[in-house]
Amino acid sequence: MNDSKQEEILESTTDAAEWNLEVERVLPQLKVTIRTDNKDWRIHVDQMHQHKDGIESALKDTRGYLDKLHNEISRTLEKVSSRERYINNQLEHLVQEYRAVQAQLSEAKEKYQQGSGGVTERTRILSEVDYIFILFELLPQENGAK
Repeated sequence: MNDSKQEEILESTTDAAEWNLEVERVLPQLKVTIRTDNKDWRIHVDQMHQHKDGIESALKDTRGYLDKLHNEISRTLEKVSSRERYINNQLEHLVQEYRAVQAQLSEAKEKYQQGSGGVTERTRILSEVDYIFILFELLPQENGAK
């Protein structure tokens, strides 16, 4: 009885075309996919190497642009500095003249303050004298009225 079962198993009664259709139908379900474990350190090392390579290639491209930009900025700063020195040399006598006029102005303001202070003091003294004068005028009138 054992021999007959083995022969039945080995003999197929299924048509080969039907069998191929069935295999094609269930094949997607039979595929085994191995999921990568993100916690595996080897994957992280590989990712780090990929990122490093990406950074290095981007740095090569960017470094040229940055060097060119640096050179342009340096030239522009040198031009600005040169023009600034030229303008300062051309206007130096005007700056000195301006400083002299500012000094004269501050002296004039100081003299004005002193003069103004003298006028204020004299106006106060005049007010006191005027008040005393009015008192002396009113005093004989009061004595005469008594």
